[in-house]
Amino acid sequence: MTSGAAADVKGDDISSFPNGEHKNKDSEELDSGNHSTANSPDVPKLDQDQGGELANGAVPLGDKTLKLNIQPSVGEPFELQVNDNEMVQELYQTLLDRDSTCHRTCFSLHFNGQHLDSFIELKNVPDLVDGSTIIVIDEPFSVREARIHLKHVRELLRSGMGIDPMDVASAVDCSSFTFLQNINMQDKKDGKDGKSFDCVPPDFVLPGTKERSLAYLLPSPPPKNLLALRNISVSAYNPPPGPRKLKGDILYINVELCEKRLVHVTCCTKGFYVNASTDDVFNPLPSGQYRTVYHSLVELLNAVSPTFKKVYPLILKRKSERSLLERLPSTYPVFSWVSPALQGSELYSEDSTRSDELSQPFRVGYEDHLPGSIRDWNEELQTTFEMSRGSIMERIIRDRSYFKIHSDFINAAVRGATAVIDGNVIAINPADDRKTHMFIWQNIFFSLGFDVKDHYKELGGDAAAFAATAADLQGVKAFSTLENSKLCTLGMAIFDYRGYRVTAQSIIPGILEREQEQSVVYGSIDFGKSVVSDERYHGLLEAAARELRMMPHEVISGAEGNEKTLKLFTSYETKGIIGNDGRTYVLDLLRTMPPDVHFLENAEVGEAAKKAGYPRKLPHKLPAVRRELVDLFHENRCLQFIKVAAQHVRNAKDEKTEDEAVLAEAENDLGRVLVDITEGREPNTENSVIVAALAKAAVSAGSLRDDSLDIRFNPDCFSTLVRHAPGQSLERQRNLVIEICDFILTSQIPELVQQCLECVITPIDGEGLSEQLHMRGINIRYLGEFAKQVDPSSSFIRTLVFSELVCRSAKHIIRPFLNSVTAEQYSSCVSHLLSAVFGSGVGENVPMPNLTEKTNKKNNKKASGKKRAASGGWTTVTSASIWKSIVDECKSYFGYDLKASSLDALIESHGIQKISLLRRVCRSLGIQLAAKDYQLDSPNKTKSIFGEDDINNLYPVIKHQNPWTMDAKKLYGRGQQAMQLGQAREAFDCIAESVNLMTSVYGAMHAELAQALRCLARLSHVLHDSTDALNHQHKATMMSERVNGLDSGNTIMEYVNLAHFAFANLLINASLRLLYRARYLLLINYGEKHPIMAQIDSNIGVILFAIQEYESALKFLNSADSISKAVGEPKKLKTALITHMIARVHASRGDFRAALVAEKETYSTYVTLFGADNERTKESSDYLGILTQQAVTFQKKMMDANKSSSISQLLPIQIQAPSLSSILEVLNILNGFIIIPISPSFAMRPEPGSDSEEAEAEKSKALNQQLENEGLD
Repeated sequence: MTSGAAADVKGDDISSFPNGEHKNKDSEELDSGNHSTANSPDVPKLDQDQGGELANGAVPLGDKTLKLNIQPSVGEPFELQVNDNEMVQELYQTLLDRDSTCHRTCFSLHFNGQHLDSFIELKNVPDLVDGSTIIVIDEPFSVREARIHLKHVRELLRSGMGIDPMDVASAVDCSSFTFLQNINMQDKKDGKDGKSFDCVPPDFVLPGTKERSLAYLLPSPPPKNLLALRNISVSAYNPPPGPRKLKGDILYINVELCEKRLVHVTCCTKGFYVNASTDDVFNPLPSGQYRTVYHSLVELLNAVSPTFKKVYPLILKRKSERSLLERLPSTYPVFSWVSPALQGSELYSEDSTRSDELSQPFRVGYEDHLPGSIRDWNEELQTTFEMSRGSIMERIIRDRSYFKIHSDFINAAVRGATAVIDGNVIAINPADDRKTHMFIWQNIFFSLGFDVKDHYKELGGDAAAFAATAADLQGVKAFSTLENSKLCTLGMAIFDYRGYRVTAQSIIPGILEREQEQSVVYGSIDFGKSVVSDERYHGLLEAAARELRMMPHEVISGAEGNEKTLKLFTSYETKGIIGNDGRTYVLDLLRTMPPDVHFLENAEVGEAAKKAGYPRKLPHKLPAVRRELVDLFHENRCLQFIKVAAQHVRNAKDEKTEDEAVLAEAENDLGRVLVDITEGREPNTENSVIVAALAKAAVSAGSLRDDSLDIRFNPDCFSTLVRHAPGQSLERQRNLVIEICDFILTSQIPELVQQCLECVITPIDGEGLSEQLHMRGINIRYLGEFAKQVDPSSSFIRTLVFSELVCRSAKHIIRPFLNSVTAEQYSSCVSHLLSAVFGSGVGENVPMPNLTEKTNKKNNKKASGKKRAASGGWTTVTSASIWKSIVDECKSYFGYDLKASSLDALIESHGIQKISLLRRVCRSLGIQLAAKDYQLDSPNKTKSIFGEDDINNLYPVIKHQNPWTMDAKKLYGRGQQAMQLGQAREAFDCIAESVNLMTSVYGAMHAELAQALRCLARLSHVLHDSTDALNHQHKATMMSERVNGLDSGNTIMEYVNLAHFAFANLLINASLRLLYRARYLLLINYGEKHPIMAQIDSNIGVILFAIQEYESALKFLNSADSISKAVGEPKKLKTALITHMIARVHASRGDFRAALVAEKETYSTYVTLFGADNERTKESSDYLGILTQQAVTFQKKMMDANKSSSISQLLPIQIQAPSLSSILEVLNILNGFIIIPISPSFAMRPEPGSDSEEAEAEKSKALNQQLENEGLD
């Protein structure tokens, strides 16, 4: 392996490490985020055992641990601990990350005089044992290795510049923002002088604040850029002329030093040297001053530039201070809807390498590593998907390989889709209408979401074509979940970019060489008029149909007189194609799931649907239910079937309708028979009681069979385009489809509504709400039905649902404007439309901005005509017209009448927040705004809120399948079950192993891994291991920021959890800052009236109370109390705890009257919930007595002071500070941690003056002394 492969081992290739990390004490760059920096928790890492068996009894990931001696070509030898199932390739990453060797890329590894193949496992290297020495040998350069070396040096030097916010916001190289680095998580003191920071919260997070500025959303820039050189670029003298090639010249480079001089460098096979060329004269001979040849450009620059020599070590130091999770690329691009305002050279500087890479639309990023070839995405995807899955190691290798290829495909498709819409790719049918253009770029096929050749004319035209792509992707996801399937699906992704929908697909071998009629061997290409079938597909599709619950059915194909009956296992729309590689492909999977009859005109619907006003019309005729709903409905009917069958057997036994022997046999065999049925096997019984029970249960469950449970769906049963063969029991099949659609209205929506009203589920934004709907199989088109059920309530969910209705309706209205404007009008168009949506009088009697360049008088008339033609009508849009369009769209698509004359009227009646709605609209449409305060609630009704300069970019919104590792998912599920049973240790072991597996497959950066680490952190806390809890949660929080977004709902919850564990580790300052950040994000995402805000405010109030900031604590606790009473949990247990805390704060302030009022409220709540004899009620009653006694004592002192005209009798008022252990117990309750208490309840803490005060004071003395020593009192 030489330089190209060495530099190609990027951060995400650490996924091939069994635990995602090396055990290398000399190189802490590979600690999977555990590297201790100024911004990460200074706690020990969790040492997960490599030996033994996994929690599920499988073979462990690492068989053997080796300690190898590495002898680099520069620097001192070092020892490296690895697992023998790691690949040689991973040793290269170690060398590229070490400070002493990171500047060298062109080398190979040798052992016993033999070159090591980089793609073999260490255990397969002959004679490699513990203590062996591997030697690093420098290799000669080539053009490819030279370019890779340049890119690597550029990335190395950029470590001193900090992140480029413009590149990060646009997800260049899969970079993404993280704010957590700005919060000191290591020291218990923040200031250099050892003093604590000011605990007073910033004004923009205070309760009741109206400020909603976006200026605080992004992380602050690095303190100072470390500039080692000004620029590095490929010289214009390239390529080397023939005579110089024969002497080893490979590449000429220009380096602009900080000393403001230009150095011309030659890269030859031996390395780099300074040549004698100037800007005007080419002289490739070595310079007279610098004649040494260096094998690294960094070594050369150290010799020729004093500034570089001084700054380079500082760059390495700054690089080492960033944890691995900050530096690793994300798996998929994560675009930010907010980015810094572009201000000249401050945020955008000269970079020739970036210019070379990103200004060439044909480049995908792999050219230097795969020279002379274009990746065959289909072959790579299919080969890795078909890899063996027999053992756990085989499954890990297969899952890891498939996941890596899939993520590469998505990243390549993103660049291709943007290049297509930007006009940088030539269509393969350029003579056709632009909407019908198709493209091929880097072996990926791209098509636009428009109706090509009236294919969907009868189904809704462009609207149907748009919906078909999403339905097709759902089908691809469904087929990709099949185990051991021999059916192949295409790599697929959908991008919504600049108003266009772009579908990217891998290419079936040979499909472009044949006509469609010749390619399709299964399905129909003319909407069911003629259908073909192939025996080669029958066996494969039969197993798939059984798993996906699709009903095999027969259809009639051919013209009259030449008709034949064919059996289909899928919809007729599904096409089977046998590629030139011999694989059996299925595509056009848009009708994999049953149709949704509620949105089919003139379709028969159930009684519940009729009462709700169904069926309703959609813009297209391709509505289908979700896969999740099919699984949930089947589970529901299974339970119903089992319940009815068991009840029938019990009734037969009670009534003694059969012989006792038959009844006893029925009772004994029923369980086995029901297990067989639910697992898809035929019931094997002749017992008359069981047979009768099964028949009765089948009728109750709506089974397609009379003697057993059979819940499958014919996706074509409502189709009018295909002819059904006689004897298909269409009526029964249609009834089952009607029942599953009614299941949404009668079960799924009411259940979700109830859970939201009871605050069991608390989605923060529209994305979280959509996720909850989809998890229950509810399509977004039912959002209006959901709104009707939550409208009468005052719950937080009401605001969220109406906000999502407006957002999605606005998206439907704005999207057509975006795809009808030219490139130079995007900023003007988007800013005007956003101003119209969020303003009140925009566009009315206000002149539009000049959209075209100034023209002379002769061309004025012609230019204005072109302007009107190109504008797509957006210049005529006003606030009133776009709001009317939004209301009409909401009524027609979602079936809900907003009944509001304007957005401001809706906001006033439903509590919607403009900044939250703006965020959701921008994220839905892929609009990137400048980070600033937009004054959305400005009283100026006619001024445009947004200007052209406020629109920084437009980015693609991506939809694709997410491959997962089944073994890790099973372990994670087992861990969650153990948690529910209270088996914390077993749960910890299972989830720790699932984290181990996820890291092996996904690498160190994935959303599921963040979720598992959060769970692991909570379990560590429950098991009283606070340091591990903080460590795991810190990684989970940073990972969530990187892969979910800076301001996602998941990230907010990660911040709350991290604050809790920070407090448990006495990082009080960090805990408060984390909570302030969480509160700010929630203010942007939703507003104040949210149950999570009550949790955040109560956490802040309790911690401020602990450090005796009583005034600030009271503000946040009162806010938490008011929110909890308005939209909080119905049981009011936490509300009672909050009012008790308010009483404690008032008592500490000496305001005993207010304390009595608050504690009386707590007592009243406990009496209502538990009665007067409950322990909680008695504790509150005792505390009321203490407060009363204190109030009387204080009042007596006041009267004595008045008589004597002296206040000396009042001072000092002795107030005991609460102990940290008691504060942590309160936080555990507020944040939902169930822990075996190690001390009495905080509510039972005695007040000053009580008999047990001295004992309590002694008990908490140590912790309080530690708090006082930190300067936090």
